[in-house]
Amino acid sequence: MFKIVEPQEAVAQINDGSHLVFPGSCANPVRFYDAFSKNIERFSDLTVCSGLSLGDYRFLEKGLGTNFHYKTWQAAPKLRSLFKENDRRKVSFIPTRLSDLDQVVRQGGAVSPDALVIQTSMPQSDGTVSLGISVGPNLHFVSEATLVIAEMNSNMPVTCGNTRIRLEDIDYGIESSEALTIYDTGEAGPRDQKIVEYVLSLVPDNAWVQFGVGAIPDRVLAGLSDIKGVNLFSGMLSQSLVQFLEATPSSTKVINGELAGNQALYDYCHLNERVEMAPLSKTHNFFELAKLQPFVSINSAIEIDLHGQSNGETIGPIQMSGVGGSLDYIQAALLSKGGVSILAMPSSTHGDKHSKIVPSLAQGSVVTTPRYCVDYVITEYGIASLRGKTLWERADELIGIAHPKFRDELANSI
Repeated sequence: MFKIVEPQEAVAQINDGSHLVFPGSCANPVRFYDAFSKNIERFSDLTVCSGLSLGDYRFLEKGLGTNFHYKTWQAAPKLRSLFKENDRRKVSFIPTRLSDLDQVVRQGGAVSPDALVIQTSMPQSDGTVSLGISVGPNLHFVSEATLVIAEMNSNMPVTCGNTRIRLEDIDYGIESSEALTIYDTGEAGPRDQKIVEYVLSLVPDNAWVQFGVGAIPDRVLAGLSDIKGVNLFSGMLSQSLVQFLEATPSSTKVINGELAGNQALYDYCHLNERVEMAPLSKTHNFFELAKLQPFVSINSAIEIDLHGQSNGETIGPIQMSGVGGSLDYIQAALLSKGGVSILAMPSSTHGDKHSKIVPSLAQGSVVTTPRYCVDYVITEYGIASLRGKTLWERADELIGIAHPKFRDELANSI
């Protein structure tokens, strides 16, 4: 039966030895996290699991490696030092694509969710709360977890779509008025703007478009309003969603799993029927996405070799990101009639120290997107079309969009 409690009482309900699942993206139940750290000594064999968090990972500050172990299926910049440390007592990585996550995290699955913490809106008059800015896998997690704890935040918008959870499906609620997590996409420089222009040139009229978050995707989102009939179908959308919707007809459709921006974006999406929030089972179902015509997938990479293999996860053996939903969307675009799949990235690292187009992937790195799934690659120097091309042709295309500083070296490697 649903009960309002203080955060420390909610922590006390979690059994040692459990798998405890935390929310990701901008869902950041800080009152629970603070109580979790203060009471960490009650655990000696806990496993904490989550995907990408755009928050501060404060739950890792105390007890990691002694009181609990952390498993994640999506690395983040704030975890890089842990992955470099490579201490198996502290952190481990689960390679999984998001379309498979519901099968991985379930009763009887590889990760059995004994306890779950989510962040929601305050209770509504119909006896429900809304998952607000972070739907993603959370609806599924609620249906699978033995114990459900909700931090109910007065700043969380009530979003439209499949976002509601009945209070009777929650065991304990924590009331909060903490500020929601803010995600800053950063400034786009001149190099980024060139990439944005090339990306937009490949988006056809009436397309359904997917992309991630960051400076380049956010500027692409802002520019999509200039293309006729564009709709959005994505796992995460950021700040320029407001600009896009303000500049497009009311018939424009937006289907999305997570929001990442500032409070103005979150408030804009409160009870906004133009933004349909949906779970992973819808946002990453590539069989259904492939039926959208044309479907356009826009993702990024850390490096791409001259065969067209893409590494979007590691620098050498160090985990920097995760599989995420990129391959789900790439497959959908390849199967969609008239679909377009784009990998967009700068041609070189900061200061032009290293080329991101390489003769072969670095030792210890991984293949996130196989060469036979890569369609278009974009840098600030242009567009490489790889689909159906021979290995020689692929190399020529990729060298042509590499930073000029590295082109001779790349040409001499083949």
